[in-house]
Amino acid sequence: MTSDDTTSLALSLETLRRLVEVGFAQVNGQIALVRQELEQVNDQHAKLAQRVEQDRMTADVRHAALEARLDNIEREAVTRSQLADRTRQIIAVVGVLVTVASAVIALIALTRG
Repeated sequence: MTSDDTTSLALSLETLRRLVEVGFAQVNGQIALVRQELEQVNDQHAKLAQRVEQDRMTADVRHAALEARLDNIEREAVTRSQLADRTRQIIAVVGVLVTVASAVIALIALTRG
């Protein structure tokens, strides 16, 4: 090997070393960027998970309140058959009252007349 070959080889090795260093620096920069983005994604995920949990707890509370309201309505609600029975009873009582009133009016009319 001549001195020109040695110099050329040294220059080539130096160029290769610089290229490798630049490449590593670029890769390290890209890795750092990916890590930063991943940390942001993890933070967003944590916030969303917390929000979902809060929303779930709120929904559970609302569900429980609605269930309690429904139970209360079911206890106090009047069904159609119950309403029909009450209507029949009211009609029967009114009929009896009209009959008694008619009898009283007839008796009064007889005693005066």
